[in-house]
Amino acid sequence: MSVLPNESGKARKYDGWTFMREITIQDVARAARVSPSSISNYLNGRHDQMRADTRERIREVIERLGYKPNSAARQLKTGHAPMLGLLVPTIANQFFGELAAEIEMAAQKYGFRTLLCNTLREKEREREFAAELVSYGIRGLILGSAIRDREGVLSLIQRGVSVVAFDVMSADLAIEGLDVVTIDNIHATRMAVQYLADLGHKKITYVSAPLGTIGRDARLRGFEQGLVSRGLVATGSVVVENAPKSRPAYGDTDLVQLGRQAAARLCSSNDRPTAVIAMNDLIATGMAMGLREAGVMIPDGMSLIGIDDVAIASMTMPSLTTVRQPFPEMAEAAVVALCARMNDQKLPTSETVFTPELIVRDSTARART
Repeated sequence: MSVLPNESGKARKYDGWTFMREITIQDVARAARVSPSSISNYLNGRHDQMRADTRERIREVIERLGYKPNSAARQLKTGHAPMLGLLVPTIANQFFGELAAEIEMAAQKYGFRTLLCNTLREKEREREFAAELVSYGIRGLILGSAIRDREGVLSLIQRGVSVVAFDVMSADLAIEGLDVVTIDNIHATRMAVQYLADLGHKKITYVSAPLGTIGRDARLRGFEQGLVSRGLVATGSVVVENAPKSRPAYGDTDLVQLGRQAAARLCSSNDRPTAVIAMNDLIATGMAMGLREAGVMIPDGMSLIGIDDVAIASMTMPSLTTVRQPFPEMAEAAVVALCARMNDQKLPTSETVFTPELIVRDSTARART
């Protein structure tokens, strides 16, 4: 067994090596059986220059030895910070909280930390955050807000910043070099309509927070297309709940309450639907609360479907039927695309579209005749 002696401290062991001092990049290279330049490539995101098994071995050695690269020295040498910027509307929306956690884990595998900013879907706020992150030496950003800010995103790319966007399609912004990771939002709501129609539901309502983002508008289009494909009437089938004037315009911090309000409105209607599709699981959770308060049982009195499959969806009573987004796979795809773009700005624009999956639980049932 080889021993690296010297200063006192807790010993670290790996693959026959024992380290008695602070770990250096040379120690990591020796334990991983690669050159120090390979460790540098890994830490700086140049993963295309090594095989997958080499990347995994380096990651494991770094993790086992607890190696902490000198961030200040790296930034002085490269001009870049070993961090990725993540801009989301707000982690008050559980979807973005879970997505952020998955992105952080994926980024760590590739030698990066993430810096999280809550933009509240405000264009100027997002631009200010992005500019500040770039000034810190961050050269890779993941955007989760799905707002229509083509000029702001184009400006970042023209400055050499690598950008990956969630919840949009490439055609929505049409920017060369903007990589996209998303689910097919149109297919998500079409799938929900078709499932409810197969259960015999003819009066189906869609409940949404304020429209105007790319993803939300796409989900509404999918709902309308689903109705048309099954010959169902769309009149009066959409309820859009607006956030209070004192709150962020898109309602991301008030989604449960918006769902609760929508349920009260539907229950007071003379033409009550037999099934509801909510824009996301948090609105569906609020609707479940509102329906219970109005004495409407789920699913006997009304079937209910959400979208996203956040953790709370399986914990509600009854458990929520929903359309799943694959968080881990989407996060991995975003980080991989961002690392590739940071390595080579001239790569062709990539678009990774995941097919959503219907998760049937207890909140849906056949329509009563």
